[in-house]
Amino acid sequence: MRLLSAILALLLLPLSATVFAQTYTDLASYCTDMSEVSTSTLVARTRGIPRSQAEAMMQGMTDPLAIRMVKEVIDFAYSRPATTSLDALRTELRNLCLAKKIFVQ
Repeated sequence: MRLLSAILALLLLPLSATVFAQTYTDLASYCTDMSEVSTSTLVARTRGIPRSQAEAMMQGMTDPLAIRMVKEVIDFAYSRPATTSLDALRTELRNLCLAKKIFVQ
């Protein structure tokens, strides 16, 4: 239960203002960073945390860009089996970003 609480508490922390405020000069760097900051959400999925709990963590968020991106990560993560490895999820997320199918700026 403590692990679940810790994961939920950290679910959205990596999607901080510094990532969104940063200017990227190339898509590869942007996609790498976005796949890395999405790790806690992906871990929540692989640990079997229900989607409703992941979505509940967005309460209180006010930045429309951050909300959209978190929703995209949740949609992505919960459309894959919970048994998918973290590395596979991160790789697929990065590849979707490179193909401009997720995290489109």
